[in-house]
Amino acid sequence: MLRIFLTVILPLVLPTAGYALYVLVVERRRREAEEAHSPAPWWATAPWPWLVFAGVAAMAVTLGSVAMTSGVPPHTPYTPAHVEDGRVVGGGASGSGPSGSGPSGN
Repeated sequence: MLRIFLTVILPLVLPTAGYALYVLVVERRRREAEEAHSPAPWWATAPWPWLVFAGVAAMAVTLGSVAMTSGVPPHTPYTPAHVEDGRVVGGGASGSGPSGSGPSGN
């Protein structure tokens, strides 16, 4: 159930909720400016600062979660791809050091 929530429901509901919140804030600021007979603040009529902030925040969360949840352990040797007996052996992290011929260290 958590997987469905994180991969289906949240990606559909979160942008909609963000847009609804944005519309509420802009309409409230516009209404207050009309009642005071003054122009609305520039940020209340232009969504760009909010969109940039939301994009940077989403990028930071994504990069942080990828950095914390993926990859191989530190100091794991990497063996580059190479040709062995006429066939290409893929590269990757291996536990046997640079002398290993592939990710499994064979």
